[in-house]
Amino acid sequence: MKVIFPYLFILLLLCVSCKKPVNDGWTDTMDGGLIRIACDENFKNLMDAEIAAFEIRYDSAYIIPIYTNETNAIRLMLADSVRFALTTRDINLQEKQAFEDKKRTVKKSLVAFDGVVLITNLQNKDSIIGFPDLKKILTGAVTEWSQINPASNLGTIRVLFEGNESGVLRYAIDSIAGGENLSPNLYALNNSAEVIEKVTQMPDAIGMIGFSLFSDETSSSSMSLQDKIRLMRVSKVENATLENSYLPYAGDIIHENYPLWRPVYVLLSDPRSGLSSAFSIFVVNEIGQKVIQKSGLLTINGSHIMDVAVHNEFPRK
Repeated sequence: MKVIFPYLFILLLLCVSCKKPVNDGWTDTMDGGLIRIACDENFKNLMDAEIAAFEIRYDSAYIIPIYTNETNAIRLMLADSVRFALTTRDINLQEKQAFEDKKRTVKKSLVAFDGVVLITNLQNKDSIIGFPDLKKILTGAVTEWSQINPASNLGTIRVLFEGNESGVLRYAIDSIAGGENLSPNLYALNNSAEVIEKVTQMPDAIGMIGFSLFSDETSSSSMSLQDKIRLMRVSKVENATLENSYLPYAGDIIHENYPLWRPVYVLLSDPRSGLSSAFSIFVVNEIGQKVIQKSGLLTINGSHIMDVAVHNEFPRK
C-alpha cells in the first residue's frame, strides 16, 4: 500500500485537472463575441451611439441591446439573460438578496447625469413651472391648469409616464413627491414613444420622460421630437419666471440651476470578465464619455456634482 498510494494520489490530481470548466452558456471574451445587454429605454439614443463606437473599435464584438424599463433590466440581469444594464438606480435590498442567493455580485459604476424633462402640447402656452407647483401637481394639491395660470382654460392637469416600473416614475415619487400620496390624475402608458404621442394629442397633458431622448442636437430624431411638443422650463422656486427657470442641459445641471436630474449607472454582473465587462470599461472611460458628451448628457468629469450625487442617492424601495 505504501508504494501504490502515491500513484493513486497523482491519478486523482490528474482527473481533477482534466475536468472541463462549467459551461454557463456564455462564450464571449473581453474583445469579442456576441452579448445582449439591457438598457432603460430613455437612453436608447445614447446606447445606440455607444454600441456603434465600441463595435468600430472591436470588430469581433457584437452587442444586441434590449430597451425596456429599469426594473425589467435588472430582472433580466438576475435571470442571467444579460450581464450589463444601464439604469438610473442601484439594485434595491430585495434584488441584492436575490443576487446573493444565486452567489452573484453586482458592481455599480456612475457614468453620466441625465435630466428629467417635462413636455406639453404645442397648444399649451404654459411652458414655465416651479418645482413646488410640480410637487403639488404630483400629489394632487393642484389639479387644474387654472391653479397654475388663472387665464388657462385647459381644465384638469393629466401627467403621463412611460410605465409603472419606469425610472422616471420612481424618480417622481421619491425625489419630487417625497413619498407622499399621488394624484389620481397620473397615468402610466406603455413606453416613452406613447407618452410623446399622447401629449401631441392632449393639450391638458404633461409628459415626464428622460431628457436623453431629446438632448443630442446632432440627431435628426431628437430634433424632430422637439418640433412635435414643447419642453417646459423648470424653476427651483414657486414664482417661476423666464429668468429663473431652465431646461435640462448639461451646463444647467452641473450648476444646479435645473432641479430635475438623476445619475445614470452601469450595473455589471459578469463573473467571466467577458464582453460585458469590456463594454462597461469602455463607457466609463475616455471614448465612452465623449459619446455621452456628444449626446448632450453631463459626463462624470464634474467632481462637484459627483459628490452631490453620492450624498443624495434617491430612496430605495
